[in-house]
Amino acid sequence: MQAGAQATASARRATGPASGRYDEVERGLLAALYPYVGGASFARLARASALAGRSRVEIAEALSRLVARSSVALRTAGGDARYLLTEDERAVLGRQYWLQDGLGDLAHEHLAWCEEALCGAEEALARGPGQRSWLDRIALEEANLTAGLSTALGSADAALAARLALGMCAFWELRGPLAEGRALLERVLKVGPLGAGARARLLDGLGRLLLRQGHSGAAAHAFRQALRAATAGGAQLTAARARAHLGLAELCTGRPGPAASAVEQALAELSVVDSPTDLARCRATRALVALAQGRPGDAMADLDRAIALQVGTGEVAGWATSLLYRSLAHLADRRSGRALQDARQAAQLFFDLGDRGGTASSLLAAATALKGSRPAAALELVELSEQLERDGGALPVPALHDMAHSALAEVKRGPWGPARPRLPQELLRSPLDALADACGPVGQEQPDRDQPQAFVQVLGGFQVLWGGAAVHLPPQVGRLVKLVAVSGGQVHVEQAIELLWPEVAPALGKRRLRNVLSKLTRAAGPLVVRAASTLRLGPGVTVDALRFEAAARRALSAARAQVGKDGIGEALAAHRLYSGELLPEDRYEDFAIVVRERLRWLHLRLLDAGAAAAAEAQDYRTAEDCLRAALEIDPTDEDRHVALARHIMSQGRLAAATQALATARTLLASLGLPVSPALLRTEQELLARSQRGRQQDAQPVEAVAGDAGAVLA
Repeated sequence: MQAGAQATASARRATGPASGRYDEVERGLLAALYPYVGGASFARLARASALAGRSRVEIAEALSRLVARSSVALRTAGGDARYLLTEDERAVLGRQYWLQDGLGDLAHEHLAWCEEALCGAEEALARGPGQRSWLDRIALEEANLTAGLSTALGSADAALAARLALGMCAFWELRGPLAEGRALLERVLKVGPLGAGARARLLDGLGRLLLRQGHSGAAAHAFRQALRAATAGGAQLTAARARAHLGLAELCTGRPGPAASAVEQALAELSVVDSPTDLARCRATRALVALAQGRPGDAMADLDRAIALQVGTGEVAGWATSLLYRSLAHLADRRSGRALQDARQAAQLFFDLGDRGGTASSLLAAATALKGSRPAAALELVELSEQLERDGGALPVPALHDMAHSALAEVKRGPWGPARPRLPQELLRSPLDALADACGPVGQEQPDRDQPQAFVQVLGGFQVLWGGAAVHLPPQVGRLVKLVAVSGGQVHVEQAIELLWPEVAPALGKRRLRNVLSKLTRAAGPLVVRAASTLRLGPGVTVDALRFEAAARRALSAARAQVGKDGIGEALAAHRLYSGELLPEDRYEDFAIVVRERLRWLHLRLLDAGAAAAAEAQDYRTAEDCLRAALEIDPTDEDRHVALARHIMSQGRLAAATQALATARTLLASLGLPVSPALLRTEQELLARSQRGRQQDAQPVEAVAGDAGAVLA
């Protein structure tokens, strides 16, 4: 609070010739924007300490004046407005002494925002689901977050720099820039002493970036250091991850024996840790080892088990990687059609994540599968793959490049190679467009009707899988599947016609329904069947929303029965099944609106129950995670903000608790609501604990040493 007041006072001083250009509100806005090199939203600026006491109307009017004078630029990305200082204005401001004495407080406020923005990112990106939303969120703020990390490094705050770097590590791995991310990680590792767990995770992240850059020997060295640090710190999951990554690095250096040993040991360690996403990735790595050792059957079995876990948990990055590995297994078994199907689906998933390296490797696998039937298209995919690899590295997939370039060498020597002009980057097509045109009927094989399981995803987006492979449906066919899926698995025929074609006569609606059902059967088999006057999901069809709802209601019943830690596990297992809001791309479909709100409300109840059960079991970290997840869905709930602050305070993290309460106060102010007694009591308790902590810090050194000696004795 004191730091915020100082920043406000500094920003409002109006001395010096340059400050006369702006009034007090404008100066406050410029000061608040100064640390955000990537720009900031109106909501964030309105909460800045440099604008304390200013109404939102005043701030909006001042922003408009600054934009009109070209002191502040207005940018829109994805429908969101962001304000940022122009380069000229930033250079001028940096020399103004009215701003200089407040920069320290502004930087501190910016670092607090960076830490809050990345809270939970490390594990969310490692475990899924929600990887895409986290990656997009970090991408939007990448410049601001990188600037915050540089500030933390400059202040030699090793712990804060480590937390920020760990939050961004997976982003650098999937989206780059690899070189910049690697350089920042190396600086964090040198800046000062770190805890064994944090050091191990940083070294593991550094190894992953090195692998993407093709430095497998250096990566193996980093993973060995990470393993030693994790073992010393007792971080079992981090040690297992580092060992699994070490196995992949050993395989990339051409040492399948040590790779197999490391992966088997990692699997044994992961069998103790309940982490299905890590177990699936490790099994996929073991499959690569099996391929290198000439055991494609064992590789396929491991990959099928890995994909099943990844589909179940919604871990998209791992799922895409396993599909890519499986395409290599099909290529080794000379099944180019299946290899192309898996490579195409992997490319789609990687491209949706923004992972250029994964997309590049998938295109290379697809090109290898196409080299016999469509050599010209295969060469175009290779060119696209090489361009993406130059921009964003590549997945470490042993033997892929050797296999692909060996298979395509003959094609390049043929009539398609020398005559093909090399296109400049700006004329290259989208990878997915090129892949779709290249595949033609080869890549559009009908799904295997003997597969017993079809999966319909409506949470977080619509997708249909049959036997693990994605099925493309025309828009009207997809609407019918969505309607039946969100209606509990069945819907009356007349209701379906009314919802899908409300503007047509009943007779025409019935003809349209027959046509759509016929197209659906041709595209995906008996996904939806008609039984008398009812449309139902076909046999063996699973819908993620129905599965989540059933699991959530079971977990809530268990919570009401007060089953302790078992209830926590059941609530978290159900929470992981909720991969996003229902059909976000169909926000205004009448049949989805009510169901979307019901599932959202059920998800919130589930998170509240998980937080309550975890708090009762004194598992405060889990309780905090549940509350943060609930606040992401409904950020306007004051009770959850107060509960979150109490859980954080119970762990002794008083600064973070203060930040949580400040967020709650800002929320109430924006809604024009008074502060509740619960929030006031929590603030008073936090203040008392902070004062006790300062008194303890002020004890003489001799007294503290004496206490430590007594404990050791």
